[in-house]
Amino acid sequence: MKTFLRILLLIPLLFIGCSKEKDNNSQHTVDIHKPMSWGQKQDIYVFADDNVWKYAEHYIRNTLERFQFTTENETYFTVKRTPMDKMEQFYKFNNLLFLADLSSDAPVAKFVKQIMGAQVEQEIAANSVGVYPQNNVWARDQFVLFLVADNERDLLNLNIDMSNKTFELFKNILYDRIKMQVYKSPTYSSATFDNFSWNLELPKSYAVYKQDAANHFISFLARLRNKPDRYISVYSEKMESNEVDEDWLKKIRAELAWKYYDEDEFFDKDISFERYELNGFKGWELSGRWQNKKYAVGGAFRSFAFWDEAGKTAYLIDNSIYFPEGYKLDGLIEMEVISRTFSVKQL
Repeated sequence: MKTFLRILLLIPLLFIGCSKEKDNNSQHTVDIHKPMSWGQKQDIYVFADDNVWKYAEHYIRNTLERFQFTTENETYFTVKRTPMDKMEQFYKFNNLLFLADLSSDAPVAKFVKQIMGAQVEQEIAANSVGVYPQNNVWARDQFVLFLVADNERDLLNLNIDMSNKTFELFKNILYDRIKMQVYKSPTYSSATFDNFSWNLELPKSYAVYKQDAANHFISFLARLRNKPDRYISVYSEKMESNEVDEDWLKKIRAELAWKYYDEDEFFDKDISFERYELNGFKGWELSGRWQNKKYAVGGAFRSFAFWDEAGKTAYLIDNSIYFPEGYKLDGLIEMEVISRTFSVKQL
């Protein structure tokens, strides 16, 4: 372990610090000069001393093991606590979280103190706490988050106060990794959408499934063996003033699914709404479960809707997935990543 620690200490760590009031987020990058990280992209390995873990575990699991309702509850992440003496086996995994109480000499605290620079120690002394997100610390495409405090109580409070931010940091990294994977494939040129008022960075793995130009609707389907069927559709409607709300989104999505997806439908008990911003446009997200009684099948969906004031047009971008053999969250995230590239052409 001592030899291993000396090797780790040779790796420079450029910490980005913040106090309770600051909100610094490091941009995700990949260092091609380091060995590839290991593990599942939705597993997070947590290093915390016993006294810290005793009180922090509940909040960490509630923070990171949040779920998205598809046809079942699918968690974004799985938390796996890892003993400090196993660090040599886990330091190259792609998601690591450290909780360190600098007043302690327990193994995790001692390790973090040994790799911290003088500047970080000064920040902790001044602010009592620090949050340090870091990319590519010991491996390529790795994300490591350090939650550090000068005493145990402040550390536990920091863990609670930062719960939403901690989740967002790991979630953003997850989306970035899926985006990198998606856009390894070639995309259609912008000329593909010359006849539309919008653009979309769409991989060529998606082909036109249904098109109704008269009613401003088009749907694309990606279908590969052992992969989910993924449908992305775009609908537009001229609208002089903003009428896009929960009722409009639910009504239009129900009509489109029934008409173009051969009687797909959803029920109020299976859906939820929330505010959403898509590429600068503020609107609504509708998500939940769809079913089709005609074919006795079902799946999950997400719809995003907003009104473009400049073009006096409402848009609905719908993501729908069918995959009875497995989990659907990865596919939904993939389609959301693509939907986020949606843009309205300037008149």
